Amino acid sequence: MPFVDQIIHYGSLSVVGLGKNTGKTECLRYVMRRLFEMQKVVAVTSIGVDGERTDQVTHTAKPEIFLDRGMYFTTAASYYLDKRFGAEICHVGEHTTVLGKMVTARALERGKMILAGPSDTVSLQEWVRMTPKRFPVDVCLVDGAISRLSPASPVVTASMVLATGAAYSPHMKTLVERTRYIYDTICLPGAPEELVKKLENITNGVRAITPQGDVTEPIAGQALLPEQVRQVLEKCGNKLYVPGVVSNLLIKALGEKKDVYNTQLYVRDFTRIFSEPRVFHTFLRKGGRIFQLFTTNLLAVCVNPVSPEGVRLNSEELIQKIQQAIEVPVYDIKRMEQ
Repeated sequence: MPFVDQIIHYGSLSVVGLGKNTGKTECLRYVMRRLFEMQKVVAVTSIGVDGERTDQVTHTAKPEIFLDRGMYFTTAASYYLDKRFGAEICHVGEHTTVLGKMVTARALERGKMILAGPSDTVSLQEWVRMTPKRFPVDVCLVDGAISRLSPASPVVTASMVLATGAAYSPHMKTLVERTRYIYDTICLPGAPEELVKKLENITNGVRAITPQGDVTEPIAGQALLPEQVRQVLEKCGNKLYVPGVVSNLLIKALGEKKDVYNTQLYVRDFTRIFSEPRVFHTFLRKGGRIFQLFTTNLLAVCVNPVSPEGVRLNSEELIQKIQQAIEVPVYDIKRMEQ
């Protein structure tokens, strides 16, 4: 699979599922195995918990995460103590979580592991940045999450693979449309570097950006109530920075402005956008622009045509239709391995 070579070039990768049972763990296992076969040293962690034998929500069997000898991994101390294979501790984090401190270790033999890594963006950024400096690691892998429930963003890695499938939507047309929408948000352009420097440390309060490029004091809090949206639009001018969740209500209101073609919305990254696809695309079609402070390189989309509810889509047709809608390679990992 060509994108594995690209992962080595970028040095870090998030594998992100659009929902549960879309094949994220299967894809991560494939990438880990291929990198191991290429004799590359891997470090892996997870946003949240992954590697359990059974999904805690659907109660269906999950692919378990196996570590090969020489791989580095970061997980919570409580899970590290439960492992049943040989490993040496290389680093223990300073901060304590409800599951204990973060432990980074090197596998001395093959074994399966539950991963529970850094759960916030700052800690995850630090892990991606420091791990290759501390240890002889070629690639950092993050089992990612795209959810408003996750405080960490998978955009901290230089590249990304997206997993989608029948569990996300059992209807092929809807699945293709939803996947295309997420693809479009991931591919939003990055903000100018000088503006990123001004905004990257501002994590609260909606701000306006003046024509001179200055950032104003907060004109509203993070969560905009319906009655606040109109006030924000009156104060923000044509450039608006929203560090938190960007709601459907806000994008719709921006799309209804008379001068929408001059409107620029700045967000931290694509995971902050929670809009209906129709509203999102209408805003862009009218000439509105959305910029991200932090971008990533989407290398591929992997599909799982089967859902736990028994839905089975035609793999070849699904790949073809998604491939026609996006501009990165699309694969069915299980089908490739048969």
